[in-house]
Amino acid sequence: MLGIGHAVGRTCAGWTRREVLQVGGLGALGLGLADVLRGEARAPGRRREKSCIVLWLDGGPSHLETFDPKPDAPDPMRGPYGAIRTSVTGVQFCELVPILAARMNRCALIRSMNHRTDAHSPVPVLTAFPNSTTALGAVVAKFKGPIGQMPPYVHVGSKLGIGGGTLGAAFNPIEVRDPTGGKVQMPQFQLRADVPAARMSNRRELLASVDRMRKAAHASREVEQMDHSHRRAAELLTSPKVRNAFDLAKEKDELRERYGANFFGQSCLLARRLVEAGTRFVQVRWYDHVAFDSWDVHGADLGGMVRMEQQLCPRLDQGLSALIDDLRDRGLFASTLVLAVGEFGRTPGINKYGARDHWPYCFSALLAGGGLPEGVVVGASDRDGGRPAHTPVGPADLAATIYRLLGIDTNTDPRVRPFIGAGQPVGDLV
Repeated sequence: MLGIGHAVGRTCAGWTRREVLQVGGLGALGLGLADVLRGEARAPGRRREKSCIVLWLDGGPSHLETFDPKPDAPDPMRGPYGAIRTSVTGVQFCELVPILAARMNRCALIRSMNHRTDAHSPVPVLTAFPNSTTALGAVVAKFKGPIGQMPPYVHVGSKLGIGGGTLGAAFNPIEVRDPTGGKVQMPQFQLRADVPAARMSNRRELLASVDRMRKAAHASREVEQMDHSHRRAAELLTSPKVRNAFDLAKEKDELRERYGANFFGQSCLLARRLVEAGTRFVQVRWYDHVAFDSWDVHGADLGGMVRMEQQLCPRLDQGLSALIDDLRDRGLFASTLVLAVGEFGRTPGINKYGARDHWPYCFSALLAGGGLPEGVVVGASDRDGGRPAHTPVGPADLAATIYRLLGIDTNTDPRVRPFIGAGQPVGDLV
């Protein structure tokens, strides 16, 4: 492990090539010294910049058992659960998400999401295209950059297989596999045991010394290629603010219980901590390692719709509603866009196992905060929930909407066009 705590006091012998490569190899973490200093120089009281939290409901949640029930559909389509009123007149949710139903007046809902990829993958919804690996978070990190010391793009949960894509590894997310312990242990944020962070009082000098090292090794192409990432690694290593942002032990037990004593709830809480500290884009993946935890409810392997009733919907209902409330309580709601969506919805008909299969042709996405109009419903599905009845919204349209809400000009900035194609922001949301 690199003894980066000794960087300021380096002797005239200079940096060894091994140490140089260790600094660069601490991650494609992407924050340069100039960016850090610009962030620190921002005047107090400046309007808070916008962030985004994407809650990726891995497995494909049923829109009919969440945000688009069909109480008047025939029995084979309707399913076993009833519809309840929400806080917006004329809008109903499934009875399995009552807490979110009471918060619909703080949300916006798209009921006409659609694409044609019938496979478990974050592509195309989290990239805008059916064959891309460039995630929404990477584009936001590229166009908007970091805020102060925090990494601009963080992924919580196991890997999704998307990231920097065509933008390169420098825009891959920082990954947190499991935040549910007393403290997240992240080796790339650790200092030597004998050099506590409190002793790193002069971070500017440390980072400047890293820059001098890079310039001294200018002849090494290998080192030069790490120009963007090695300074960010040093910044993360020496920032108590960054390490503390990832530490859920800093939160009161009462608030942790409010989010839910489970992976999803605690991931939502971590996401709030990260955006509060300055991360621009946090991507949370729903459980994926145990079949019972997945939204992929076919009914052949486990108890059909019972999983929706007993585990999936209650955890979503509790965790997402707690996140909405917490952001509002902390004055972060207007500056934080929240999106809850999966790769597709479920079939309008109940299968022979008493559940539903994959259905990308029509599904829902729930949004909140970030300057969105509240209580708005975009689009509608047909009588059975099988196809958009009007105002279809594709992944590229969703991406363009997110970018616009986060301050990326999708009309006049030609650099963003490769990442949205023909997509346009949804007019009712921007």
